[in-house]
Amino acid sequence: MNPLVRAPRRTVAALIGTELLLTFALATPLIATLGLKAGEIDPVGKENLLGLVTAVGALAAFVLNPVFGHLSDRTRSRFGRRRPWILAGLAGGVPAAVIMATATGGLQLVLGWLLAQAAYNAALAALSAVIADRVPPEQQATVSGLFGAAGFAGVTPGLVLVGVLPGNVAALFLIPALAGVLGGLLAWRLLRDDAPVTEAAPVNLRSLLSSLVFDPRLSRGFTVVWVQRFLLQFANALIATFGLFYLMTRLELTTAAAAAVVSATGLVSLLLNVLAAGVSGKLASRTQAYRGFIVVAGLLMAGSMLVKMTAGSLWPIYLATGLAGIGLGVFYAVDLALVIRVMPGSADSARYLGVFNIAKALPQSIAPAVAPLLLTLGSDPVAPAAVKNYFLLYLTGAVAALAATALTPLIRT
Repeated sequence: MNPLVRAPRRTVAALIGTELLLTFALATPLIATLGLKAGEIDPVGKENLLGLVTAVGALAAFVLNPVFGHLSDRTRSRFGRRRPWILAGLAGGVPAAVIMATATGGLQLVLGWLLAQAAYNAALAALSAVIADRVPPEQQATVSGLFGAAGFAGVTPGLVLVGVLPGNVAALFLIPALAGVLGGLLAWRLLRDDAPVTEAAPVNLRSLLSSLVFDPRLSRGFTVVWVQRFLLQFANALIATFGLFYLMTRLELTTAAAAAVVSATGLVSLLLNVLAAGVSGKLASRTQAYRGFIVVAGLLMAGSMLVKMTAGSLWPIYLATGLAGIGLGVFYAVDLALVIRVMPGSADSARYLGVFNIAKALPQSIAPAVAPLLLTLGSDPVAPAAVKNYFLLYLTGAVAALAATALTPLIRT
């Protein structure tokens, strides 16, 4: 590797800082604020309202990320292709936060979250493409790892803020949104080498619609990495969706005790995510053995599922959390760098990365819908008296993780 081929430090700093602040702005409502606001608006039907809001938001992310990526690829501006979308997207989160903070009905809350998803996905699509645009291939895994670590770490300020201001819902909406604006300003200042684009294909209805689809025949490698991200994120979503109820059913913990365990394991997972992503990205840049890291990640995720399948006490839960935390961190350290290598064309990098982000967003909607069905099939062999079959739930997650791992030899870079 040529040591002189490096992205400017300010570019790397902008990617890390902006991703951290963007995640803070986007994740805090999902962590707590939307649920708190739903409880204020409809104390009786808050679960249904929260489900509606998050479902609409997930659909918006599914559609808008590749669309905004497509628009970013074809933007002709003296300020470049990416910076205008990053700053405008993060600034657009503020009016969305105001709408949600002042919502007095479910429709207003849905509208506010829909606007927030549109704004933040515009910024995310452009920000991810900066790695493809400005970071040399030899350094992409390192930067991808730091970028992934920043995304995991961005959840932490939201957790702290919820603990400091548990009853101030308006502040919980507005503070993260304003932090997001700081991220936009940071990107605007430090990404000034985003070269202006004077020629780009025109945008029309046909091009917008085509940005939502991808022909798998164009790049087998891109398709394989997309499916791997989908399967591993699906497995992870199965862990998260009913984690609280799993502890109450399998280990017979009280609600308060189960909530405490979920909080503790969440912090452990977050710490390991950040460490694994940072270290793995650096190692992958040195070795260029991306596929080996994908295999390790898949096996760790499958191992986590197998431990949870058979757990009858508390300590295996922490072991499973550790395995999953490291596995997910390792995967997100290299998957972005790998997909940049195998995507069909660099001219449409933001569009293809937007399609790639669908593989992360879509399982978060599918897993909560599939999990209740799996829980009702058969009986749990570890806890026969239990009404819900958590053995089958986590077996499905293990199969998904192993399937993702088995696809790795199909990637040819």
